[in-house]
Amino acid sequence: MSNFNKRGIHKWLFLHDIEEGPLKPLVELVKSNEDLVLQIRDDCFNVYYQGGNVAKVSSRTSVDFDKNYFRTHIEKSEENWEEIKKKRQDAMALFKKGLFSDYINTVKTAMKFYWDNVLEGKGVAEKMAQHQICILNTNQTEYTVVDLEYQVSTKSIFKYQGQRKTKSGGLPSPRFDIIAIRNSDHRLCVIELKKGTKALKDPSGVQEHAESFVHTIGFDKKTRNAFLSEMNDILQIKKKLELIDEKVFIDTTLEPEFLYAYQYNPNEQVNKKGILLDFEEQKRCFKYYQEYKKKDNFAKERKVIWLDDKCYLLKD
Repeated sequence: MSNFNKRGIHKWLFLHDIEEGPLKPLVELVKSNEDLVLQIRDDCFNVYYQGGNVAKVSSRTSVDFDKNYFRTHIEKSEENWEEIKKKRQDAMALFKKGLFSDYINTVKTAMKFYWDNVLEGKGVAEKMAQHQICILNTNQTEYTVVDLEYQVSTKSIFKYQGQRKTKSGGLPSPRFDIIAIRNSDHRLCVIELKKGTKALKDPSGVQEHAESFVHTIGFDKKTRNAFLSEMNDILQIKKKLELIDEKVFIDTTLEPEFLYAYQYNPNEQVNKKGILLDFEEQKRCFKYYQEYKKKDNFAKERKVIWLDDKCYLLKD
């Protein structure tokens, strides 16, 4: 991590490698493959496949990813960790040789097996929905996604300044799902994505995310401007890499807005009898969790974008 504590490519040589050097073919691979998404981080960038991070790239020879992707058993004690280590090193060797397509195919195949057979699908649906939203909301849509999974550092200018603490007594590091520009007014929006009602209860349900926004990015003029500046820098890099159209821009005179996107889960059961919860009932459930607490409720009256199952276009 750099000393900037904010997202962006701050090292000139690394930026050159991405724009014109040995990492440019990887960027081109992402641009030509609709299953891949590139997101800028702090002097590194991540490549995502279906919402899973398959490459954290810090230099022309430095790549990282979750070693658990090569696991094949639910119980960690049953794993052959030496074999996992070797498979991971072999994959990294492909990257260092510039064989980016082979590298991506190797890691994404392992990741998919891990998600389906080790995690058994837990937490995957929202990641995949988030990924599709990023792919489909680009230049000619109502919203343009600029960033995904923004985690606020405890060293950031807009670090958390509320009353909540972690279990160890420290400052929380809230994570926001989607950062997007609403193209009708060019306002920067922080969007929390939920799929199904099981994801609505606090902690990390509906109201906690709104509270996190109010006490981080939205805390005061200084924090809002810092976030706007940071996201504008990300946007400029993406435009230079032709990941986002040149015409897209952020109106930095407008305050960032926090809102929700809720996607219908058609397989959600009311009870063990197999009765399914329809979309209107799921909307009512969301509204209940959004509004039920009157004191210090920062979620109330926040805009919600309703997404039907397999619909990923963000529309007002």
